[in-house]
Amino acid sequence: PPDSQGYGGWTYSMQKVDLGSAIELRSTGTYDNASRSVKGALLRIPKPFENTLSVGGDLSLRGLFARVEVYNQTRISGRYSQTRGARGWFEDKQEGASSQDTTIPVPDYDESGTSDEFSDFVLFGRDAVQSYSPDEVVYIQTNGTVNIFPDEDLVGKKVIFVEGSTPGAGDVNIFFDTSWQEGEDLTVISTGTVTYLEPLQFQEDARLSIIAWDDYNELSVFRSQHESVIYAHDDAQFVDILDWGSTTGNIIANDDMSLLEVLTYEKYYYSDKAINGDLPPGFQGLCSANGVLSSKLSDWQEW
Repeated sequence: PPDSQGYGGWTYSMQKVDLGSAIELRSTGTYDNASRSVKGALLRIPKPFENTLSVGGDLSLRGLFARVEVYNQTRISGRYSQTRGARGWFEDKQEGASSQDTTIPVPDYDESGTSDEFSDFVLFGRDAVQSYSPDEVVYIQTNGTVNIFPDEDLVGKKVIFVEGSTPGAGDVNIFFDTSWQEGEDLTVISTGTVTYLEPLQFQEDARLSIIAWDDYNELSVFRSQHESVIYAHDDAQFVDILDWGSTTGNIIANDDMSLLEVLTYEKYYYSDKAINGDLPPGFQGLCSANGVLSSKLSDWQEW
């Protein structure tokens, strides 16, 4: 819109400010001697959120009497391979894709001039914790392994950050099943590896998201259906046994992704929530100047 407009005795002005990871829209309205200013931001969502599967390295499918179906876009910077015992069907698969379409580097949080360092990831996790009220977060500093079970103490939590002192320390094991609460929206951040064990997981209307500096491992037995946004800074590995299930969301592995399927029928569906501005908790800190503008104004407030 134009910088300023007037109508019926009042005027308003609009200003667009480029913040790198977002475009901020500022508006001031004036009538007589009174004025009010509001602002909102359009986030730049990383491009991998346009895909169901985003793989910065190679994608491999191995298995026995197994079928995998991936709907919407699959983008692979490396190559795809599969063994004879498993069949993969992809609605839209491209190999050799640009890393901008498949990976998300961690922004330069420590302002060292080099992004995607472990120190950047630690500061990113701390910032994610500080973005919410104390009763919405769990912050654990340990070099050991943390086990997370569905519990009433986790109801309403937004971020769990497990911080180790060195890269790969601070592993997390998640054991969520049918007792996980409906409507929850929780992100687990770890400086190590996150392993998700999901026996009989059916909470499609709850979102459990992962941000791991190291690997992401998922083991599913029998039937499972859930919604997740998964980001592995390294590899992502999925093992499904006797499973007839589905995952809805976005899966991003900055390095390789492997699918090991035994007597399974797995489906991966796309979710456009993130690209439309509904990012899982904590993920805003991964937005950068290279993203796609969301269609949803966030942080609308007076200024």
